[in-house]
This record gives sequence, structure tokens and C-alpha cells, in this order.
Amino acid sequence: MVEFFTGLQPLEPSETGPDEMIARVRELDRSEVIDRVLVGYSSTWPHNHATAPFALALTEKFSPIVAHRPGVMPPVAAARYFATLDVLARGRLAINVVVGGSDKDLRRESDSLPKSERYRRAVEYLDVVRRTWASPEPFDHRGEYYTADAVKILTKPAQGQVPIFMGGESADAVDFGARHADLYMLWGEPFAGTKERVERVTAAAEGHGRNMRFSLSLRLFLGDTDDDAWAQARAAERQIAEGSGRFLRSSSTDTSAGRQRALALTDEELHDDCFWTGLTKLLGGFANSQALVGTEERILNTLGTYRDLGVDAFLVTTGAEAAWDPGLESFLARAKKELA
Repeated sequence: MVEFFTGLQPLEPSETGPDEMIARVRELDRSEVIDRVLVGYSSTWPHNHATAPFALALTEKFSPIVAHRPGVMPPVAAARYFATLDVLARGRLAINVVVGGSDKDLRRESDSLPKSERYRRAVEYLDVVRRTWASPEPFDHRGEYYTADAVKILTKPAQGQVPIFMGGESADAVDFGARHADLYMLWGEPFAGTKERVERVTAAAEGHGRNMRFSLSLRLFLGDTDDDAWAQARAAERQIAEGSGRFLRSSSTDTSAGRQRALALTDEELHDDCFWTGLTKLLGGFANSQALVGTEERILNTLGTYRDLGVDAFLVTTGAEAAWDPGLESFLARAKKELA
């Protein structure tokens, strides 16, 4: 079965109350096609440790993927927090572990660990988190980055282990994902690059005796005709170009391998049948800026090819804001049936 995810920025910078967020969250809760919603993380954004529980309390189906950085809190505290939240969410929770590509953004939260060590720390972090969830008896931990005595929590996750989602292009990221990820989140790429990444991560996971699932992040610009779809895509492009800093984009301090790989795609604007990199170039390689542009048939065929390559889920947004649009609902309902 194919799954569809989307993203949510719960509170916009101009919002001083929760009403708009409540409306967005309830709209997503009514969706019959969205399986999970990514609630992202940045040192400047509203804290998702507040917004995700608030959204869960408002809803019946809303299932957040809460982005989390190893290093912003000790691993036992994180294990306790997410176990508690998973119980309160009746098992609707997943975690997106984000090691971080921008040194500037990490230092803002007093995390000065060099990038070369962050994945090594993340492996130890998740080792402790998973053991905390699973261990029936108290245990001590003595590691390179963390020390803890008599670790024990009274409330375990409703799911036993909260699903761990992550992404990343570097060799360290692949090794980390192979050890701990339940689902590997890929940025949008043409077919050849997607095939290469799926095969590389799958082989690494099998080396640890694990199976891997994959998601792919894409903006969709759908039209009754190709011309209609391209008109929408070009309108989003103009909106971003004229937005003078309004839209999220990658920082020049982001040295991640994923960003560099995304920027390398922008030498050509159109790949395969309808894979478009115009927004990727404009936003400096920002995640989820790669797009599919075309009619329903064209995009459905493209999603089908990705499915054949091993993609199990798609994180879909649209427009200049990379937001959810209920106008995608009927197309995704059709896609769920035809791509199952």
C-alpha cells in the first residue's frame, strides 16, 4: 500500500494566536488520503514539542512526524518525552531524526559538535533511546557522548518502538539510517538518482539485518492540461522570486551532501518526463523544492515508476509555500488505488 505524507508549518511568523493553526490541522484531520504530517524543526521556528501535542489534542486521525535533533536534549529525556506523547496520541506518532546541515542553526541552540561527529553521536543517541523504550529492567549507559545511570521509564510507547524516519545523503547518514531508520526519507530526484539511492541504502540496511522503506518528497503542480500545470508552476516561481526573503530557502552555511546533490540537478531544468528543478535552483537546494509538473496521467505515471523503484510513500505539497492543498485530495485518492 502506498502512503501519502504532507508537511505543516503550524504557526506562521505573522500569527499571534492559534486560530489559523487550528483550521489547518483540522483540515488535515478531515483528509481521507494523508497518512502522516511532517512537523519540522528549526532553531527559529515555533517549537514542535508544543505544536505537535496541541494538534494531536484537537484531532482524531492526525498523525505527526515530529522532527527531532539529537543533541537538543539528553537521549533518556527524549525517550521519555516521545513515549509519553505516543501514548497520548494513541500510537499515531513518528519521529524524523534530523542531524542538521547548518552549523549556524545548530550553534544557535548551543550545539557546537562538528558535523563529522554528529552522526556518530546520533547513532549512540538512538541506541539509548531505543533501549530505554525496550528494556524491562533498569540499565546503565557509558558512551562516547552520553552517560546515564539506572535508566528506567514507567510509560512505554504505545507502539513499543516509535517509528524512526530520517534522511541524508552522506556515507555517515546512510550508515545511521541503516542502523536505526524504519523509513528513509529521500528528497525528490530523477529516476536514475532515486534508483541509486534506494539500492545503496537497502544494501546498507541488509548489512545490519534490517529491511528499509522509503519516502520521496515532491511538490506537485497538476493541471487539466500540461499548459495549465506549467502556468501554476511558473506562477509559484514568480511568487518566490518576488518574495524577497519571505520563503524558506537553504542557508549558504548548509554544507549537507543532500543540498549539494540537489543543486547539481539544477544544471538541467527538466528531467525524465516531468521532474522540474526550477524552484530548487531558486531556493538554493532547499528540501522539498523539487517538483512534478503535468496532467494527472503524466504525474501518476511518474509516481508509478518511483513505486517500481522501491518508494513506499510520497511527501507531497504544492505551491510557492510547499503547503498542503485540499485540491490534491481527489488525485491522491485515485493514486492510492492505482499505485497500491
